[in-house]
Amino acid sequence: MAASFPRDARVLRFNPRAPAGYQGRRRDVLWPVLAYRVGVPVAHRAEQMDLFQRAVFGVLLHGVNDPQQIADILNLHPDLVRIVKSFLVDRDLIDQDDIVKPDAERRYREARFDLGRRADGFTTGYVFQDPFSGLLLPRLVETLETADFTVQENGFPELHRGERVLRPYVEFPPAEKPAPPRAEDVMRAFEASRKARKGRWESGDEDGEGAEAKFLSRVRRVNFIEREPEVMYLSTFIFGHGLSGWEVADPFGLPTSPLTALAHRRLAASKHLRAAVQRLSAESPEADRAQHDPVEDALASLQHEFGPQVDGHPLLQPLLDAELAAAEFRAAPDSQRPRRARQALGAVRTLAEHLLREVRSRHTAAGAARQLIDRDALYNLRRIEAAAGALAFTVPLPATLTSVKASDVHWMANREQSGKLRPLLVGLLLSAGAHPEHPFHAAARSAPDFFQQFDELLGWCGEAAHVGTAPAEFERWVEPALARAYQATHLLLGEGGPAHPAPGPTFRVAPEPQDPEFDDLEL
Repeated sequence: MAASFPRDARVLRFNPRAPAGYQGRRRDVLWPVLAYRVGVPVAHRAEQMDLFQRAVFGVLLHGVNDPQQIADILNLHPDLVRIVKSFLVDRDLIDQDDIVKPDAERRYREARFDLGRRADGFTTGYVFQDPFSGLLLPRLVETLETADFTVQENGFPELHRGERVLRPYVEFPPAEKPAPPRAEDVMRAFEASRKARKGRWESGDEDGEGAEAKFLSRVRRVNFIEREPEVMYLSTFIFGHGLSGWEVADPFGLPTSPLTALAHRRLAASKHLRAAVQRLSAESPEADRAQHDPVEDALASLQHEFGPQVDGHPLLQPLLDAELAAAEFRAAPDSQRPRRARQALGAVRTLAEHLLREVRSRHTAAGAARQLIDRDALYNLRRIEAAAGALAFTVPLPATLTSVKASDVHWMANREQSGKLRPLLVGLLLSAGAHPEHPFHAAARSAPDFFQQFDELLGWCGEAAHVGTAPAEFERWVEPALARAYQATHLLLGEGGPAHPAPGPTFRVAPEPQDPEFDDLEL
């Protein structure tokens, strides 16, 4: 260890766990993070109805549900009434037939009572930035849980857990800090944290996990970010076999760990971390040294696929994650192949998400939902197919694309966070016709069946994300899914880098790998 562990540092210990049934070797580790305190306003769900929503719901309570009649009573436009009613359906206040649901009236009365006297609450939370890559971990905590430790004379820390004394490996942060995150970066981390909580280990945890999930669901914006972060250390452990088969347990006790990918990338620059990983293996260190570095191998594969300029590719990180996950699947023993197949398909899904978001950032899809009519499935189907046919794509399109909700298309076309990919794909399609430079024009000439291929790719990734025993099909889907994701990247982004440089530093949230326990239903 080249430096002495700081005696005044805060060591955070939540509840890291290995996958159920894992019996292999492990090594405790302290991973440095830059902890930023952020301030967020939070509101009760009952307070999240605006004036129009309260007015329409109040009329519905009196048995009037025709949009034109409601519009006449409130002196509003009927289309606005329909939009508000759609919101009330999504909030589970009324059903599809505009019937007020049980308990909805009580929530409405409480909201009216609180409207004039209760302002938004304000609370603080912590987000964590990896000091080596600058990525934010997709985790948010409202309170910090610290561990007891002492520092020996030789500078090594010892963690105390009851009668046990743990002597972890420590990875020290670099002297130069990365640039601080922006509010939109923190909100992306919030979104990823909400998503990750869906796959928590114990669904029956009503206290800590339930309170954390409830807090996350109320976060809508960020008011301030602490300028100077505090260096803290996350207590967790690495486990696995040798340089090609090790993982990092999630420090926050969730089934998947973004630290695995971050630590793998750190291997090339940290000989101490490499030595710590080598000691996990039952093989000799010489055998481990003979193995190729997985990150370098993945980069070499990407250079073969995308050319030597891949280092400047706007999707380098998700491309690298997908290639690494596929390589781990190929090298996995039979007992681990189902789990590795899920992880690989999850990484491919993340790549597809970043690809569509990159296209949206270059060619806006805002306003695409105006071409659709809410709850008119037949009209929307014809409109979407007409847009595809006008660009010379193969029609009919898959039903999973033509049946997306107009509200989902509007949501995905006008937001920056991750979410439902099929509505985003449809939004990009509807907006492409008015923009001759849109990449969908060239994609239609090169691959008329692009939408059929891409939709099947999303279907594979969606199936793999569901909890349950992995069928044999998952393993057969990995290679074609990766190939289709690469082909889509070529078609929509070409061989070059971004169309224009970003005005400032670009931040991303560390990737969330897929896991058999992780149920992602947002496709």
